[in-house]
Amino acid sequence: MGILSERFPVGYSALILHDSKRDSLLVEGLYGIGRDFHTLRCNSRKGVIIKAIQSRNPMVILNLDQEPLYEGGQEGAKQTERIRPPLLCIPLIIEEETLGVININSLYGSQNEFFEDFQFLTILSAVLAPVIKSYQQESHYRYSKLKTKSLLLEEILEQRLTEVLEKIDPYVEAKTEMCLLNDVVTLVEKTLIKSALEKVGHVQTGAAQLLGINRNTLRKKIKDLKIKNS
Repeated sequence: MGILSERFPVGYSALILHDSKRDSLLVEGLYGIGRDFHTLRCNSRKGVIIKAIQSRNPMVILNLDQEPLYEGGQEGAKQTERIRPPLLCIPLIIEEETLGVININSLYGSQNEFFEDFQFLTILSAVLAPVIKSYQQESHYRYSKLKTKSLLLEEILEQRLTEVLEKIDPYVEAKTEMCLLNDVVTLVEKTLIKSALEKVGHVQTGAAQLLGINRNTLRKKIKDLKIKNS
């Protein structure tokens, strides 16, 4: 979000992961507000967030009082001044799994029912999901290994996300009515896979672990995307 805030007016954002075993939502990352002023965990039985996770579609949060993650954690005006609806709720999806959501204020405004926001943030979620999946899997490792690999993932993500943001104008599709989403997701997948392969010496098992996908999926993507694996 720090990278994004250099180009867009990001006032608040939260990375929220879904723990299906405990039926709960966990705030993994925050931007624009301190952790002391935000509820960090709650059940996930109601609200727009859980609907977005279940439907795998972006949604809009209009009323914070109806969201378990927000209704019980506000401390006077301190939080409400920073978190103002509407909030956009964007699912984080990798393969057939929904990891959670990104909650963020609108970047472009409410024209066309947040069309530009949903389009661009769906691309962003495609960039983030593989890295977040890897982070979740690595949480079972020893701290030293987790710290080293998390830094590596952050390095890859920051580099690739910056490249994508520099190359792509989020308004292009609205202006030209061209469907760029699939092309952009393909670009993101290709650059992440190539980076992961380079980081692990082109060992596919290691690259699959780094990206949070299984080896067979990686092989298929390498073939489909015509990536040369030295």
